[in-house]
Amino acid sequence: MIEDQNDILDSRIKLHDKHRFEIKLDIDLDAAAKSSYEVETYFFVPRALNVGPHSYNKEKFYNSSQRYIRFRTPKMSLGKVCDPSLKTSPLNRVRENLSKVLSGAGDQALTINICNELRLLGCIIRGEIRDYVKIFVEGLATYGSAVPSAQRKLFVGEGLENFLSDLKNLETALSSLKAEISDPAVPVKIRETAAFFDEYVSLILEEYLTSLLEALRSNPGARARFADVETGVTAIATAQSRYRQAMKYPSVLVPGSTNEEIIYRRGVLKKFISSVLYLKAEFSEWETLTQVFFGVAAGAAMLFTVLVTLLVQSRYAINSMPFVLAVVISYVFKDRIKDWLKMLFSKSLTRWISDRKIDILDFSGGGGRLGVLKEAFTFLSDRDIPPDIARMRRVDNITSVDEEGKPERVFKYKKVIVLYPEVIIKSHERRRDLNDIMRFNIRELIAQADDAAVDYPYVDADTGDLRVAQCSRVYHLNLVLKYTYSNRDGQCAVNYERIRIVLSKDGIVRLEEVRVA
Repeated sequence: MIEDQNDILDSRIKLHDKHRFEIKLDIDLDAAAKSSYEVETYFFVPRALNVGPHSYNKEKFYNSSQRYIRFRTPKMSLGKVCDPSLKTSPLNRVRENLSKVLSGAGDQALTINICNELRLLGCIIRGEIRDYVKIFVEGLATYGSAVPSAQRKLFVGEGLENFLSDLKNLETALSSLKAEISDPAVPVKIRETAAFFDEYVSLILEEYLTSLLEALRSNPGARARFADVETGVTAIATAQSRYRQAMKYPSVLVPGSTNEEIIYRRGVLKKFISSVLYLKAEFSEWETLTQVFFGVAAGAAMLFTVLVTLLVQSRYAINSMPFVLAVVISYVFKDRIKDWLKMLFSKSLTRWISDRKIDILDFSGGGGRLGVLKEAFTFLSDRDIPPDIARMRRVDNITSVDEEGKPERVFKYKKVIVLYPEVIIKSHERRRDLNDIMRFNIRELIAQADDAAVDYPYVDADTGDLRVAQCSRVYHLNLVLKYTYSNRDGQCAVNYERIRIVLSKDGIVRLEEVRVA
């Protein structure tokens, strides 16, 4: 995973799977009435992949990409989640609202609120456990005799012990909550949501604690020093599978089977719990102004045909061969003129208008519009590439003739998001900052790639024998990203990022960061 950080936008680019990479922006909102950010992504694609305007259009690009806008998971330590005095804790809010339900309140809004708080609690628990385990795994990887004993104990030992204590307190609190929710007076929707939440937390504990145990046991010195911690973590991790089996949850690992159910179920539970953070995007497939210009292109092409027809008709009879040939030729040129004008408009208009407009709506906060997103895609000629982007692309060239050996086609994806922070702050106390996530599938780009491996004959330098080595055939997809943030006061921040994605016929091989400074 590659990260780049500034005061406003934190960007992370990572592999999602064999054919997709993900660009994730963490956006910290300020209190301005209106703020916006713009992301321009320039794709430098090797010409050998035969990707161009006629083989790769807007529809293919948008079909290859997925975009999500969601609230960032609120930060709240496990200890604070279980603290009865913390009013913003989802656990305490569930308990508070549950007492109203058990007192006879049958408000539908109250039921929805409890379900949302349970899902938000699941998101917070997952985020905290994931972050803690990541820190400990990194710490255990460097834990050794070279680090002073006092530092080792403070950084890893006491941290692990506190983490284990927080986990036990969390289990106790959740067990108590489960007993309250099991009351028959609690609506079915709440009980079903609680069951999903319970199964999800169990899977999270098992998954991340297993990673922690793996890191702990791979370091003999740390394992001997923190034997009690290992015992406690092992007890919690191993109890999860037995617990889900006893509760008759579907996510139970069965040795010797395909175990497709546990992976499928984990995905369903994750989507259900995480949905409390996701914002709804209402797509408008194109903007009216774009269609107006495309209509102008069609009208201009038709005007050409009509004028040619009138001109020829004034000289030749309608049933003559010259007239028929002239009309047929004019129709051929009409289609070409229309396509040429549409391509010209598409390249020029993306500077001012977009292909698609998306309203960002918040149904969990009353259905208000939190912002708007606009997207535009176009191919660029070499002379249309902005100088700053061209400079970023050339930053790793070794010689002045490098570009001649790696000809490329360039297309640009521009995304502009305008946000209304005061609407978000008014509706949400804990969910404010946002994640903007885009996943891009490279299958269309490698459709015409050569085989991923090629035989390379050579003469062995030691023996003189003829040999054949198998070499990997790869292509370099270079990305230059330009982030621009501006607020109501006219303050503007610009940041660049340069990434090389190494591809083969089989998919993504790796990501490489290219330093731009």
